[in-house]
Amino acid sequence: MQLPDLQFNVSGLLKGPIGGTRSYELRVPVSELDQLDEGFDVSQSLEGNVRLLRTIETVLARLRGAMAVQLECGRCLESYEAELDISVEEEFHPSVDVLTGRPFHDTGDDAALVIDDHHILDMSELVRQAILLELPLHPVCREDCAGLCPVCGANRNVEPCA
Repeated sequence: MQLPDLQFNVSGLLKGPIGGTRSYELRVPVSELDQLDEGFDVSQSLEGNVRLLRTIETVLARLRGAMAVQLECGRCLESYEAELDISVEEEFHPSVDVLTGRPFHDTGDDAALVIDDHHILDMSELVRQAILLELPLHPVCREDCAGLCPVCGANRNVEPCA
């Protein structure tokens, strides 16, 4: 799934000197993040910044951001909002020479880390993976959540066991 707000045209950066940078403010709306459809509901946009650095053969991309998702507590089964800090840092390899248009044959092993032939660097897949890695394995609404009563099923955070 490609998210337009996570795609950057880097042709100018690739034509520039080594060490050149570009910085972007980032705001990926909830409506776009909902397209990821990974079993959670996004409740707050991904906001942060992206910094692109031209290296000798690649473009180093650094993304730092925050967002919120709705999760279900594994103890009491109530819905709660969890804040996620998203951090991505990867090198992207161009697929064609920006000056000659000649294709590069060695673009690395990961197709998600290739700058396409139109010089578009797409961070969508990396951000999707970073979000999934930030999700808790055992979501809990709060540390002292008492959970459900195993006998009557009452939420022990709200009412005592009957």
